[in-house]
Amino acid sequence: MTDYAFRAVTVADLPLLAEWLERPHVRRWWGDHGEALVSIEKHLRDAAVEPYMVMLDGRDFAYIQVADLDVEDDAALDGQPEGTCGIDQFIGVETLLGKGHGPAFMARFCQELFERGKNRVLVDPHPDNIFAIRAYTKAGFQRLGETNTNYGRALLMALDRQENDRQ
Repeated sequence: MTDYAFRAVTVADLPLLAEWLERPHVRRWWGDHGEALVSIEKHLRDAAVEPYMVMLDGRDFAYIQVADLDVEDDAALDGQPEGTCGIDQFIGVETLLGKGHGPAFMARFCQELFERGKNRVLVDPHPDNIFAIRAYTKAGFQRLGETNTNYGRALLMALDRQENDRQ
């Protein structure tokens, strides 16, 4: 089994993240790389969003961030259970795309969030982002339906803590 590790993003990671954000497969869904980098840098000082580097065999290869949606001001996300968070991520190393790493590290990261007391993890890929939707489905996320968030069109998908599924 492949082991993934997560570590908090530091200022020293910003040049690598800038490089990844410029790659076409990331830029297509994350938009302007400069704005995205400023947003990530802001998260280093803002407790509402926690940015992490994802490591495979001790090497950084992806980025993931988790946001506390209990404090998010987005009508499209209303009605979620208490303890809901949202994640966004991308694989920066192109040679590792399409090899199953995305669903695997997301499932592992979500398990850690559940162990920290979260009840639901939401993702909101653009409905045209078939690769992300496929990865989320493989990681166990269920479709909730299309909506418009503060960031545009989205397909909301959720992964609930197992205890919730048994009730």
